[in-house]
Amino acid sequence: MNTTRFSKVQPMTPPPQQRRGVFYNAADVLSKNPGALSDADLRFFEHVDLIYRTMCSILYNYVPTSGHPGGSISSGRIVESLLFRILDYDFSSPDRKDADIISYAAGHKAMGLYAFWALRNELVQTGCSVIGNKTLMPEPSRQLRLEDLLGFRRNPTNETPLFKQYHAKALDGHPTCATPFIRIATGASGVGVPASLGLAMGALDVFRDDPPWVHMIEGEGGMTPGRVHEALAAAATAQLSNAVLHVDWNQASIDSNRVCGENGAPGDYVQWNPVDLCLLHDWNVILVPDGLDFSQIAVAQELALSIDNDQPTAVVYRTKKGWKYGIEGRESHGAGHKFCSEGFYKSLAEYETTFGMTFPRFDGKGSPAQIEEKYFESLMVIRQTLQKQSDLTRTAAEKILSAKERLDSRKRVQRSNAPDLSVLYQNGISSRLLPEELKL
Repeated sequence: MNTTRFSKVQPMTPPPQQRRGVFYNAADVLSKNPGALSDADLRFFEHVDLIYRTMCSILYNYVPTSGHPGGSISSGRIVESLLFRILDYDFSSPDRKDADIISYAAGHKAMGLYAFWALRNELVQTGCSVIGNKTLMPEPSRQLRLEDLLGFRRNPTNETPLFKQYHAKALDGHPTCATPFIRIATGASGVGVPASLGLAMGALDVFRDDPPWVHMIEGEGGMTPGRVHEALAAAATAQLSNAVLHVDWNQASIDSNRVCGENGAPGDYVQWNPVDLCLLHDWNVILVPDGLDFSQIAVAQELALSIDNDQPTAVVYRTKKGWKYGIEGRESHGAGHKFCSEGFYKSLAEYETTFGMTFPRFDGKGSPAQIEEKYFESLMVIRQTLQKQSDLTRTAAEKILSAKERLDSRKRVQRSNAPDLSVLYQNGISSRLLPEELKL
């Protein structure tokens, strides 16, 4: 076939499709609206993040060497801002139906979830005594304590002595509903986003006028499965306006440091980036060009709640996997420092210098019980630090109290004919009692 007649035909940019979703750059918004956080708030969040990152390092080391430190660390600042500034929820009552929800669609970041849940528990518990309010804490069975971290990636039959002594919870490698504040189990890539959007749809259906917000934590790698694309399209068409997807875009996976196409270079996995993908599916998108900047994070998350065009919103944070851990990028995806190595102890140095504390050293040789003992001693350094940081714990408790007061003031009401699933568990359900409708 003669194709020379097309030699002078120039490619064109296709006409844009008009969509309902809108786009913002958080850096630009912040420049026009400075002061998203006070100096005191910035100090608070920087200290909380330092403790959190150190806990992730400790968990990976003493499990031993299990979990995903890189993605847990890069998403930490996103979650910290959500839990202490954005969500309206009642820490004392994890199962309140009217509370905002955070869902770890990226189930492999479970290390981060457990570390932060335990840190929040310790911050609030210590802060309660500082502010003189003992009503903020949930009942013991609905807490996740520092002691429960002894159960990270352990099953209930674990026989190490401290696990048994403190009745530590067995914490799965991916989040399950056994963990307080977790509504659905998440795990493999592609599972968490559709299921979390189901939560948003249910919340919107039950609380029609003022539905709880559902905040989903995901990475760009977890957005590559096709089921996520279908779910994004469905959510935009259904106008799940109470859904906010927080994307930890660190560009790193198990075997690549360029998952998506970026800056003119092709991606190793896909040729879109999270901004492109969400805009394509008619979501609002807020790009946070520096996803480690608490001020940009804060203004983006506030903005996400203010957009009133009935579309779901994605906040895309450009981050660095394994930031300040000592191992960054794909090398920190499901991997980290060798057990009790020099690299591990270097990852603790910033904490030790900042707070004037010292973590125990261990030569890495010993029985499971001896390893558990050093692990526990390290967790107790966290507790001792917080007991000395009254300003930090006071601020944490005050912020958690404010979250409850905001939730109470909203007075969210279920629609009168909303389904009541609790009736399914009444009247003594038994596998031995076969309903008449099911009898042959």
